[in-house]
Amino acid sequence: MTEGIVLAACGGALGVPLAYAITAALQGSSTLAVPLLHQVRVDTAALVFTAVAVIASGLMFGALPALRVAARPPQEALRSQGRGATDAKQHTRVRSALVVAEIALASVLLVGAGLLLRSFLNILDVDLGFQPAHAVALRLDVKSTVPEEQRLLRLEQAARRVAALPGVEAAGLTDALPLDRNRTWGLGVPGQVSGPGQRPTAFVYITGPGYLRAMGIPLRAGRDFTVRDTARSEPVLIVNETLARILYPGQDAVGRPVQLNDASQTIVGVVHDVRQTNVDEAPASQMYLPYGRGGGAGAELIVRSGVDASSMVASARTALAALDSMLAVTGVRPITDLVERAVSPRRFLVSLLGAFSGMGLLLASLGIYGVVSYGVTQRTREIGVRMALGATAALVRREVLTDTLRLALAGVALGMTASALLARVLTTLLYGTSPGDPLTFAGTAALLVTVAAIAGFIPALRASRVDPMTALRME
Repeated sequence: MTEGIVLAACGGALGVPLAYAITAALQGSSTLAVPLLHQVRVDTAALVFTAVAVIASGLMFGALPALRVAARPPQEALRSQGRGATDAKQHTRVRSALVVAEIALASVLLVGAGLLLRSFLNILDVDLGFQPAHAVALRLDVKSTVPEEQRLLRLEQAARRVAALPGVEAAGLTDALPLDRNRTWGLGVPGQVSGPGQRPTAFVYITGPGYLRAMGIPLRAGRDFTVRDTARSEPVLIVNETLARILYPGQDAVGRPVQLNDASQTIVGVVHDVRQTNVDEAPASQMYLPYGRGGGAGAELIVRSGVDASSMVASARTALAALDSMLAVTGVRPITDLVERAVSPRRFLVSLLGAFSGMGLLLASLGIYGVVSYGVTQRTREIGVRMALGATAALVRREVLTDTLRLALAGVALGMTASALLARVLTTLLYGTSPGDPLTFAGTAALLVTVAAIAGFIPALRASRVDPMTALRME
C-alpha cells in the first residue's frame, strides 16, 4: 500500500505543475472564444480534489494486491516458486482484464475524438460566403468633437485614400462584420400583410462601396453600392440570396421594392449568403444598406491587399495620419481571426478530447507491454524448455503476439460496442458526420490493434532470444 501511495503521489506531483502551465496558456490565448475561460483557476478546491484522488487511487490500487498477498497461505506461495510452477491463472486473468479495460476505454476516447475531429474538418471546409485570407479590418474612429455630418465624410475619404494605396485591391467601410456582433431588422414586401410573428427579419450591415469586394463576397445579380448612394438619393439596399428567395420566391429580386422602417427601398443587388453567427449554422437572411445614408462615429475599414499585411497596415496608418488628424486607427485584426474565434470552441473541445485520447492510448500501450513482458518473464523456464525441445524463435514470437492481439481484439470489441452507444451523446456536437461513422470506427480499431502489436513485439522478441541452457540453470 505504501508503494501504491508513493507512485500515485509521484503522478500527482507531475500533474499539478502541468495543470498550472496549461491553465495559464489557455487564459492567455486571444483566439479562444470559450465562455468564462479566463476565470478558470487551479484553486484550493482543485488541489484538494487532486490530493484526495491521489490518496484514493494509491490506497485502492495498493490495497487490492496487498490484501490478495496477505490472504495467500505461505505454503502455496513457496510451492508457486518451486520447479515446474507457472504464474497462477487467476493473476493472469486479472492482468488481462485490466489490459482489455484499458483498450476499451482508449477506444471510447479515440472514437469520440475522431468524430469531433471529422466534424471540425468538415466545418473548416464550409463555404463562409466570404474570403477571409488577405483581408484586414482597421477600426477607424473620429473624435467626438467632429459634427456628425463631417464624421461620415471623413470616413469615406479615409476609405478612398486607403483604396488608392499601392498593393490594395479593394477597401470598404462597414459597421459590423460577419461572425462578430449582429442585429436584425424587420422588413417586408409592400402590399403584403404578414401574420403575427411571420414578418421576415434579416441581419443588417451598413456598408460602403468596395466592401463586398474587400470581403470577397460574390455579387450574384445587380450592382454594388456607389458613392452616389447617399441620404439624398433613392433609398436602395442589397439582399442576400436567402432573403431574395423569401421576399420574391422564383423571381428576380433586383429592382423590386422592400418595405423597411415604413419606407420603400429598392433592391439593387443580390449577394451570396454569408455565415453570420456561427460557422456551422446555415446562413440566414441578410441585407446591406449604404454607408452614405448614415453611420456612427466609427467604422471597420476592410482592406484586401496582395502585399504583406503588416506593411499594408503601416502604409494605411501613415496615409490616414496625413489625411486627417481627427481620425485614428484604434484597432487592427485580420479577418481570419474572426473565423478562428468562431471555430475556437470546437477546436478547444477537439484538442481536449484528443489529449485525453492520447493519454488513454499511451496507458493502453504501456499496459499491454507490461502484462506481456511480465508474462514472458514468468514463462522464461517454460520457453527455454520448449526451445530446447525444438521450438523455433519464430514460433515463440508468433505465440506471444497471438496472445497480445487476442487481448487487443477483446478490448477493441468491447470498446467499439461502448463507443457506438456513447457516440449518440455527441450527436449535437457533430457536423456533417454521423455518430456511427464507419471510417472513424475502423480507423480507431486499426490504430489500437497496431499499437498493441507494437507493444507486444518487444517482449515477443525478447522471448524468442531466450537461451535454453540459461533458462534451465535459473532453476
